Amino acid sequence: MSQNNKISLWQRIKQFFEPEPAPVPEQRPTARAIENSKADTSEPMTPISEPTTTTAASTDKHNTPIADELKRYFDKQEWQYSEYGAKADDSQQTTHLSLRMRHKGIECGYLFRIQERNGLLAVYGILPFTIPDSHKSAALLLLTQINYDMIVGNLEMDVNDGEIRYKNALDVEVMGISPQIIDHLLQSVVAMTTVAYEVFNDLLNTSAPASDIETLLQELQQEADARTFFLPTDSVQ
Repeated sequence: MSQNNKISLWQRIKQFFEPEPAPVPEQRPTARAIENSKADTSEPMTPISEPTTTTAASTDKHNTPIADELKRYFDKQEWQYSEYGAKADDSQQTTHLSLRMRHKGIECGYLFRIQERNGLLAVYGILPFTIPDSHKSAALLLLTQINYDMIVGNLEMDVNDGEIRYKNALDVEVMGISPQIIDHLLQSVVAMTTVAYEVFNDLLNTSAPASDIETLLQELQQEADARTFFLPTDSVQ
């Protein structure tokens, strides 16, 4: 058994908080439509290309709207996406760009939320399943514990429909925006969304999750162990 299998689930989750290069997603996104900012991940993907090179023009945050910088990045990668413009009565000029991505065989929806007036950009990785009422209390318990130790970004759950998503954000007025910044931000969200998928999928496979965090983590560790390696039988085959 490898060293990774010997550590607890909670330690395994915390390892993803350590600074390390984010993986390049295995698949290229295709066009998707969302309704009320919900993800749909039913269509197949094609491979993603390498990050683009930063240009001097793209680092000037005042010259080009954030949404245009993102669309230029997507177009250069030949990605297809859906765009949802700001409502007429929206004082923050909030626009949304959405696409789908596959990483490690897991397809999730990704939503870019842009507030042009404030110079803010948030990226959401939305899990392709929802948490039923029977598991919401355990999901909130787990989510709260994970967020307590989260260095960058956070996990969120809609208590009404059980949607789970990971969010990371950027103050463009302070940091600026470039292809490299977009690439780093997107890859970090893809990586953490993939981890969230594995953890909360294990939770769904627990028929009656515990109401205390220590027992719950033990149950999730058992689910993770069952998914990652085989146990020997007592008799010789």
